[in-house]
Amino acid sequence: MRISTVLTGLTLSIGLFTWASSSSAESLFTMNFGTVAPTGTPWSDQLNSIKNRIEKESAGKIKVKLFLGGALGSEIEMIQDVQRGERLQGGGFSTAAVGAALDVPLLQMVELPYLFKDNAQADAIMDEVLYEPTIKALEEKDVTFYSWTENGWRSFATKGDSAPTSPEELSKYKMRSQESPVHLNMYKALGVQAVAKPVSEVLPALNTGIVNGFDNTPLFSLAAGWIEPTTHYILSRHIYQPAAVMYSKKFTDSLPADLQKVILADPHAEAKRGRAAVRQLEDELLETIGAMGKEVVTLTDDQQKSFRQAVRAKTHAAFLQDHPEMQDTYAAIKAKKKELRGQ
Repeated sequence: MRISTVLTGLTLSIGLFTWASSSSAESLFTMNFGTVAPTGTPWSDQLNSIKNRIEKESAGKIKVKLFLGGALGSEIEMIQDVQRGERLQGGGFSTAAVGAALDVPLLQMVELPYLFKDNAQADAIMDEVLYEPTIKALEEKDVTFYSWTENGWRSFATKGDSAPTSPEELSKYKMRSQESPVHLNMYKALGVQAVAKPVSEVLPALNTGIVNGFDNTPLFSLAAGWIEPTTHYILSRHIYQPAAVMYSKKFTDSLPADLQKVILADPHAEAKRGRAAVRQLEDELLETIGAMGKEVVTLTDDQQKSFRQAVRAKTHAAFLQDHPEMQDTYAAIKAKKKELRGQ
């Protein structure tokens, strides 16, 4: 079992351009690429593949430097660095973090709880409904969107004598929340005390009792070591979390047309590779969590329904009230879901 492949993160690291000498032996551009994705994961493997492809296809004109595992700060900090295009020229980040850091409601909306039913539905909507609007929304923030990848389906992990299998039971826990209004509103709807913390602070908070639970995917939970202090992993699968690979527009605009084509090549194929690499590990990861002495809990249909009913309508309505400009896009998502059900 490849526990090295079971360590976390999501992103690709490309960025910071510096004009070098005109010598053909030297790179003309350097891209510093940041992410919280750890080494030894499908995310780092994909980013290294992208790095190698870019350096090869640019004939060495672009040098890519990857900074994994949050080495250059929190997601919010790195996203804002990419926007400025100075310290970082690229990165891979969760969509809600991008939405919060750059004030892009579209990318917060995609992490509304229970928005998607399964992988097929999520893929169709992300690729066919939301890809082009995301390009436009990020371009307005001086960011060039490249490709989707994914963190996967988030579930709850807790530390205690028994697994919380209802909203009422979960409300007794202090849960770490991602620094996003959508995530915080979900916990509010559940009646849970949520503590927003960046990735780097979660494990110490779990170890010291500042929080006694969190939600994240099996891959990230293992890769970050967050699963170790917990006792239960509850398969709620309440949020599908994509990730976005993106570049500073300042950087992409500085490249000649041929090099722009290199860094933006075949985004949909890149998304498929990233999704497949994460998804094929899920069963193995859950087995690993169980082998560590943690109880992996599969909710019954009624238990799943209790979580869905507690948060779905309330959080979706609150989001649309705060962001009425997203009504049409939300309606397009619903229309696509209806179309897929009819196929």
